[in-house]
Amino acid sequence: MATIVRTITSYYHYINDEIADPRTNNFPLVSSPLPILLIMYLYHQFVRKWGPSFMANRQPYNLKSLIIVYNIVQIFLSGYLTVECLTRLYLSGHYSMWCQKIVYDESPLELLVVRRVWLYYVIKVIDLLDTVFFVLRKKFSQVSFLHVYHHMGMVLLGFIGTKYIPGGHGVMLGFINSIVHAVMYSYYLISIVRPQWVRQWWKKYITQLQIAQFLFLILHFGHVLFEPSCEYPKWISFMFLPHNIFILFLFSDFYIKAYVLKKNKTK
Repeated sequence: MATIVRTITSYYHYINDEIADPRTNNFPLVSSPLPILLIMYLYHQFVRKWGPSFMANRQPYNLKSLIIVYNIVQIFLSGYLTVECLTRLYLSGHYSMWCQKIVYDESPLELLVVRRVWLYYVIKVIDLLDTVFFVLRKKFSQVSFLHVYHHMGMVLLGFIGTKYIPGGHGVMLGFINSIVHAVMYSYYLISIVRPQWVRQWWKKYITQLQIAQFLFLILHFGHVLFEPSCEYPKWISFMFLPHNIFILFLFSDFYIKAYVLKKNKTK
């Protein structure tokens, strides 16, 4: 029994400390997987069981003011990361869009990169509030498998990316996703502050933007598998690609059902 415990402890130390990036391994929600796993468990239990049960005999909460502040914060953070990636990395020529290896040093630029990667990860944790708001407002139809899987998947990938591979080719994921989220949360903000401005086709094109995002990221991570000169670790692509392909399938299925088939039925 003692040998088994020592083996498990040794393996945990290897996974959690030895192969982790020392630049980020002491950051909050990174040093150990237990806090984020607990958050994900509580999130899943709340949005699937505890929350709906709690709200069953209650009126929906009026969270308008809170959601307005939340959307403004999301727009600011997503816009900030977009500008940071664009100006400091891609337009400056420090990072290549075609293939960027991970630079494991403590130069001012790379330390900035790892801090921004951590911030992106924290934003993915904050994103979980989207579903909590749906539950408290009794919009249970919005709490779909696609919605919950996407949020939990992004949190898990954010943890892995921050702990082991902060920087390099994967930064593009945060850059593209931040652009999409800046647009998406702007739509949410307008829809709650000035609903009379919203047009029916806006939501359709936002979904198209999300689908385009996953297509681009599949190409972005996929092409390094066939590029011998690219020094970005190929195992990362094998890890990220299945998630992005599955999410692309789910979003495409939603789009077809919501906008293509529904439109044909109304003709």
